[in-house]
Amino acid sequence: MPYLAPYSGNFSSKEARHLLNRTSFGVTQDLVKTSVSLGLTATINKLFEEKPLPSPPLKYQFDGTNNRNDEINDPGANYGETWVNAPAYPEISAGESRPKIYRSRNRSLYAWSFLQMQDAEMSIREKLTLFWHNHFVSENINPHREYYYMNVLRANSLKNFKELVKQITVDPNMLIYLSGNQNSDAAPNENYSRELLELFTIGKGIALGNGDYTNYTEDDVLAISKVLTGWRSRGLAHTDTLNAYFTNNRHTKGDKVLSHRFNNAVISENGENEYKDLIDKIFEQDECSRFITRKLYKWFISAEISTEIETNVIEPLAEIIRNNNYDIVPALKTLLSSEHFFENTFCMVKSPIDLMFSVTKSLLVTAPKISVNLEYSFALVLYLAATDLNQSIFHHPDVAGWKAYYQEPLFYKSWINSYLLPKRLDYCRIIVTGGDLVIDEKKYTVPALVPVLLIASKITNAENPNVLITELSNQLFNYPIAQQQIDALKDILIPGLPDFEWTVEYTNFLSNPTDEAMRISVENKLRNLIAVMVQMSEFQIM
Repeated sequence: MPYLAPYSGNFSSKEARHLLNRTSFGVTQDLVKTSVSLGLTATINKLFEEKPLPSPPLKYQFDGTNNRNDEINDPGANYGETWVNAPAYPEISAGESRPKIYRSRNRSLYAWSFLQMQDAEMSIREKLTLFWHNHFVSENINPHREYYYMNVLRANSLKNFKELVKQITVDPNMLIYLSGNQNSDAAPNENYSRELLELFTIGKGIALGNGDYTNYTEDDVLAISKVLTGWRSRGLAHTDTLNAYFTNNRHTKGDKVLSHRFNNAVISENGENEYKDLIDKIFEQDECSRFITRKLYKWFISAEISTEIETNVIEPLAEIIRNNNYDIVPALKTLLSSEHFFENTFCMVKSPIDLMFSVTKSLLVTAPKISVNLEYSFALVLYLAATDLNQSIFHHPDVAGWKAYYQEPLFYKSWINSYLLPKRLDYCRIIVTGGDLVIDEKKYTVPALVPVLLIASKITNAENPNVLITELSNQLFNYPIAQQQIDALKDILIPGLPDFEWTVEYTNFLSNPTDEAMRISVENKLRNLIAVMVQMSEFQIM
């Protein structure tokens, strides 16, 4: 059967959970049930539905003068309102700190980004937004520029790869990050032109000679840098700082000739539209479609691409992308609906962000909506935890992105080592049991957030400890565990006691839910059980 043949097996909760885990962040049991009732095709269509862009991030810290940790004097917005409409270069009073305002807006943006992932429900958009964020790596200390850069990625996450490259090429954030601002006719800067080829569009390939690779040459890097001259971003104090602009007198005039790798193509002088002509020319190379297909495959399926996978998966998907003029959705729908996708289970170590949401969202933990301050503070802790585990949004280790998606031979295993694994397990435990998270020597007290009684109430026949543990393992691990593991987990739930002890206690609790002592006893047992389960190796993979 062809690898990309439509999946023909039973679409049960196991298949639904696999699909939702790979395409979103955290999966509730209710989402799984909805997906099963919809069926595979309708679930795929639901995942790819276009949705309005979310409302912008809010000011979540209070104005004040009491020197509290959660106070900030930002004149650009009132508490609970967005700062995005305020000047990117805030006007401040004497004695105030502009960097402090930037930091507060940065934290708001990072927390807001995690809230988008937490609240995404059945949608692939946030997973793809993070994919593009890892593909088009960019960084800037200014929160406005970071927000608008990420907005470009989110708005185009389900659209056209080639057009997204065009927008990113003249994005102010990227112009600053990869030295586009310094690129001029007098001194061409090759920083962005090199990454445009090597990391963003076609890939380097194998070195075949001095400065000559499979897909481009060093002469192409220089010629392309000249095509891109003239684009700049304005200073923060400028009223139009968030829009790039073209300066013709900094642009290298005349035709630019590419190498034999691009069939000696000529990029004719075309001023501010010349970069678009260049990108169209790059995308005439079929290798662009293979390059982005491999990146998507590593993000959604597996890091290992054998010769067989290259032939039977990458090449046909790349052809679909080319046939759709670089719209990626048709190829992704084909991949995620295929036999091959549902054969590749439990082969991906969860990224820190996936891990955080596996503990929170999958276990019915939501950001408290009591106040903006509490909601954003909750999400910020998740951001800080993921950052501490080496996956920090807006702050990649280098322009190539997170090593898990490109660095051989470890790939996803780079998320786990002797230093990171204990932290991963500890974070998972604390979110279930409550406790203190210590990140960069700062303590964050986390309450016991997981509603363990509610989770158990959704399991039919939960008074049977074997059923309870088996169903929890199906939800948390997505596959049955061995009887030996069930017995070990029962010893956590009811240490050294026979099964009927749990049956009696849980049944009595259900009959007397207002009995506080009984409730606490049952809740503690369930919390201890789930805390151990989220530290098991099975929970680390998906």
